[in-house]
Parts: sequence; structure tokens; C-alpha cells
Amino acid sequence: MRLTYLLIFFSLSALAQNKPRIQVIPNPESLEDFEHEFKGCPENSECDQVMGHMLKRWKTLVSNLRESTDYAKNAQAIEMFRSKYGIPVEFYTNQKSQISFKPALNSSSCKEHNPKPPGVKIFRGISFMKSMTMDTAIIWRDQALIELPIKDNLTPQPVKVYYSTGAITYNLPIDDQPLLIKGKELYVLKEEDGFYYVLKISENGDWKIVSVDFTQLSAWENKRQNVACPTEKEKTPTVFNNEFCKTVWDEETKKAITVQMEQGCII
Repeated sequence: MRLTYLLIFFSLSALAQNKPRIQVIPNPESLEDFEHEFKGCPENSECDQVMGHMLKRWKTLVSNLRESTDYAKNAQAIEMFRSKYGIPVEFYTNQKSQISFKPALNSSSCKEHNPKPPGVKIFRGISFMKSMTMDTAIIWRDQALIELPIKDNLTPQPVKVYYSTGAITYNLPIDDQPLLIKGKELYVLKEEDGFYYVLKISENGDWKIVSVDFTQLSAWENKRQNVACPTEKEKTPTVFNNEFCKTVWDEETKKAITVQMEQGCII
């Protein structure tokens, strides 16, 4: 009997000495740590760890450049990034994109894009893109370069420019608008967390980040005026439910040119 008591006593003593391990969870570094399972991903988005890492790398670059006023060097840094990784741009897509090129997905605010089942839901997708022709998007993801057919995969914004020699349609990210035209190339002012840069898009779909005279931004913007769109109608992707036209200054002809753009809906 005494032996039994001794065994119990030593067992309890051993348990008392094995103190539970306490692990301290580090404090979050920023509010972004609360927004998504994967750091770098947009809040409430469908976004994996690869996209989160790519977006975080992009935001770090922008943060490092934001305070600089050397616009030429800033453009050079962004262009180096674009040529290697692409830049994050938005387009419309559907859930099937998660099987192929896996963009980050956010719900569209357009009512038409959120039909009741069995309708197909339309999302706003984000991918890192190097260039985009009318047929193909060049996308960088997870150390791989993807030549993605646009048809059945994503829907960019068709932007039609009414030159005196005839209209030309370009593929642009959704919500982008040309600020300036020069040599039939569109100059698009883009913004990321208060940092501005200019994307040049050629007629054949080549992209390049360029430096412009930022003191002329207001002058170019003042030349953009709302105008009526040409009467002839062309078939546009069904995800776009609102077309509008503006004049954009052409540095080559020294005239304002009518440009037709598309929106998913009027917000």
C-alpha cells in the first residue's frame, strides 16, 4: 500500500515540474495583418500567398519611391519592375480564372455583375501584367511568364481613339483613362497610394513606364472634356454597361481627339 502511495506522490511531483509551454504571439506590424489571411492581399479578396507576396513587394517599392521628387528615376525604377515582374492592373473575369492564372479577386460593385444563380458572377481581377495586345496578356506569376489568351479568361477595357486617319481600339485596364496621346501611343496616369506614374501603351499593345513633365499634368487634364460619343455603335463586351467619351490632347497634331471609354456600370 505504501508503495502505491509513493508512486502516486512521485507522479504528481513530475507533473508539477512539467510546466505548460507558453508561446507569445507577436504583435501585428500593421492594420494589413488583420485584413487578410495572406499578408499583402487586398481586404476581403480571394487571393493566395503567391499574389500576397507579389503585391507586398510592389507596395514596398512604391513606399520607397513615394517621397522622391526625381520623377525620371522613379519612372526608371517602376519600368525595371514592370519589365521583370509586370505591374498590378485590374480587369473583369470570373471564378474559372482561379483554375488557370489565379488573379486576386474582388466582388464588383455593379449590380449587373452579381446575378442570382444560375447567372455567372463577374469579379474584378488583379494580376501582374507586362503588356497586353488585343488577343494576349503577358502575365508574371510565381516565377513563371504566362502568355494568356484574353478570350474566355479576362476582359480588359476597350478604348477607342478616333484619329483623323481612322479609329484605333486599344486594350486598357479597367477604369484607366488616357491623359495624353503622342504618336498614336496612349499615356495613362496611374496612381498607387498617392504615388503617380505614367504607363505608355502603344498601338500594338507594348507597355512601358515613362517619365513626363509633371508640371504639365493640369494643362493636359484641362483639355479633357466630356463630349458626346460618335453615333455609330460597336459591339462591346457585355460586362460593360456604360460608355462615355472625352477629348484627349494629341501632342503630335496639337489637337484634342475624341476617345471612347467603357465602364462596368455608373457608380
